[in-house]
Amino acid sequence: MSNARPPSELYREAAQTWVDLDAAARLLESSKSAVFSQKVLGLMAEFPAYSLAKAELKIKGSDEWQVFLDKTERARTLANRARIEVEYRKMQAMEQQSKEAYERQEMRMVR
Repeated sequence: MSNARPPSELYREAAQTWVDLDAAARLLESSKSAVFSQKVLGLMAEFPAYSLAKAELKIKGSDEWQVFLDKTERARTLANRARIEVEYRKMQAMEQQSKEAYERQEMRMVR
């Protein structure tokens, strides 16, 4: 293997990155409803004449809400990419193990 570090260390690092990114994405996803409610309540406090439906529509159409949704989606995408890296590291380790087992078997057959 060209990398001097053991596959288990590479896997651990990739898994830790995935856990951190997944936690950030889950936090944004789980706070979406609360953030939306806070924005609606704030808008209704500022404009008491607005109906709930009008306040929700204004929030959903705002640039600020779109930025929040984009940030949430980017966080999930980063977490998904990190998960792919974890699987890639696992596959590399399995491939290396298989190659070494094959080489040991070849050595036994040569004797």
